[in-house]
Amino acid sequence: MQTVGGTQEAGGGANPQAAFASFAEAIGSRGPNLKGAGAPPPFSSLTSKFNSKEKDPSTLPLPGDAYRSSLTGRPFQANAPGGGGALASPNYPSIPVSAYSSAPTSPHKGDGRAGAPPAGGGAPSSVAAASGGGAGGASPPSDAPYGSSEDFENMVGDLRRSFIGWLKRTEQDLRGAKEGLLRDRASLEEETAKFLRQMAEDRRAEFEKIEAERRRQEAEVAEILQQLEADRQESRRRTAEERERLEGEKEQYRRRMLTDREKFRQEFEAFERERRRVVDPQMAAEGTVDLNVGGVVFETSRETLVQQGGSFLASLLSGRHLVSRDRQGRVFLDRDPEAFRLVLNFLRNPKSPPVPGSSEESEVIVREAEWLGVRFFPFPLVFACGGHSGNEPLRAMEVLDVGQQCWRPCGAMKTERSAFGSASLRGALHVFGGFNDDYRALYEGETYDALRDEWIAAPSLQVPRRNCGSAVLEEGPDNRIFAVGGFDGHAISASVEARDFRIRKWMDVPPLPSPRSAAVCAPFGAGLLVSGGTDGKRLRSAERFDARANKWETLTEGMAEIRSAACGAVCVSHVFVAGGTDDTQDVKNTVEALDPDSLKWTPRQPMLNERMDAAMCCVSDSLLVGGGTRGSVLASTEFFRPELDQWQEGPPMLFPRYGHSLLTMNL
Repeated sequence: MQTVGGTQEAGGGANPQAAFASFAEAIGSRGPNLKGAGAPPPFSSLTSKFNSKEKDPSTLPLPGDAYRSSLTGRPFQANAPGGGGALASPNYPSIPVSAYSSAPTSPHKGDGRAGAPPAGGGAPSSVAAASGGGAGGASPPSDAPYGSSEDFENMVGDLRRSFIGWLKRTEQDLRGAKEGLLRDRASLEEETAKFLRQMAEDRRAEFEKIEAERRRQEAEVAEILQQLEADRQESRRRTAEERERLEGEKEQYRRRMLTDREKFRQEFEAFERERRRVVDPQMAAEGTVDLNVGGVVFETSRETLVQQGGSFLASLLSGRHLVSRDRQGRVFLDRDPEAFRLVLNFLRNPKSPPVPGSSEESEVIVREAEWLGVRFFPFPLVFACGGHSGNEPLRAMEVLDVGQQCWRPCGAMKTERSAFGSASLRGALHVFGGFNDDYRALYEGETYDALRDEWIAAPSLQVPRRNCGSAVLEEGPDNRIFAVGGFDGHAISASVEARDFRIRKWMDVPPLPSPRSAAVCAPFGAGLLVSGGTDGKRLRSAERFDARANKWETLTEGMAEIRSAACGAVCVSHVFVAGGTDDTQDVKNTVEALDPDSLKWTPRQPMLNERMDAAMCCVSDSLLVGGGTRGSVLASTEFFRPELDQWQEGPPMLFPRYGHSLLTMNL
């Protein structure tokens, strides 16, 4: 028996070689987890000498048995009851107590390193001797198959020293790695602090820059406000001075107007006195008058000839004018006796206008009545012609009875037409172009003879047109009707043509600067004005035709609003434009007027209803607007008094219509 640490251990109770083999296997199983330089050497070479003979597996210790035996001081018993066998604790390596008590602690002399294994990497000499080698060549007893206990102790000591040396080197490496990590941490913290300081400095600099910029901007704003206040004070001062000047000029103008008014009043009174002075007392006293008209003597009463005050005949028989006389002393008029006869018959029976036999005779009668200053109707005649009902183009025409404030039907056109050009001239209505029920742009024209209540064919246009502008240009006895722009069935047109009554055909006129359709056209001074419409997009620009120079020019100032399909007319020397639509498809009720002197557009009182494709005409000193559409087709009318800037309802038409014409005739 051997005594280890005061504890007796039976020589055969614990097999040191088996314990070492179990320990080596346990260390070897954990060895792969100990990586890196200085790892312990493998144990297979150390234990190969002890595994030369077969052993009974039941007698071999498991890992942890020898270790528990060394701790308890009791020998290992294989499969002993009470948990001391191989199945008790498989998780701990077994090392005998003698390995700790008898292992040498001095450094190994093989390589000079503490805890290093013997040089040559082999097993201790005792192990070699046990296997038949070593000094002396002694062979172990036949009943001791493994080496002596002393060799085992030496081998375990060498193993412990190798393991302890490896642990120290690993500890040194880990300590170095820790120191490196600590240095890296200190460096990182220093860099972080430096970055935070730099960021704080940058933020402070940026804040100071922003503050400086804010102060600069505040100074600039204060300077601008100060300058604005100075400018406002200066503007107020100038406005006050301008107001005082205007007030002074207004007062001077008022006094001058009063003076001129008084002078005109005195001149008017002198003129009236002169007018009332009877030049021919005999003419003024005669009850029966003999007139020599173109060689034909007409005898009639004075009352018949003077019943229309203001006419040439009434002025002739007043005795205030010197008149021509024939050889017999009768009043002589060098006129057409047949036309005069028809006019005289009308004066004898005012309720029956003359009925000419042909359109040529009708034209002669109208001219004769105009020269004599005789009116066949007491009020201007207003006609509503054609248009579209919302379902189809119309032929229907109606006339406004001003006395009864209602519309009455009259002779229909020969052709249905809408969006056509029209004009009133020489006691007749003229229509041309437009489209019919096939929506085809038309060439054809018609003329309405009001005395005969009949439509007759008129010269055709050179170019088919719908939605064209039209107007009459008064140029003395040779007035012309113009057809401007429109849509020819393929494209919006810029062409212009005028009807020459001398040669009874349409003639070319210089074209518009740009194509226009659905524009407003009206006489303007000695020329024409065309405004609004569309050339693909809706317009507000205006162009003027100078008849003397025979050229077009664009006005510098267009209308205040974009308008297409509006209506317009001339009244009290101003061009009025109303209604229409713009790019937003909104139907308008707004009105604006062009001053002929300043060429400025000014807004006027809006209409009572929104309207597009309506018609407008001038009736005495008022404007009449009727029809049109605003989602539904309208039959309503309204009158506008420019001097009052006021609209009022008029009598509704017999037919709702749009794309029509309203024409005025003084007959």
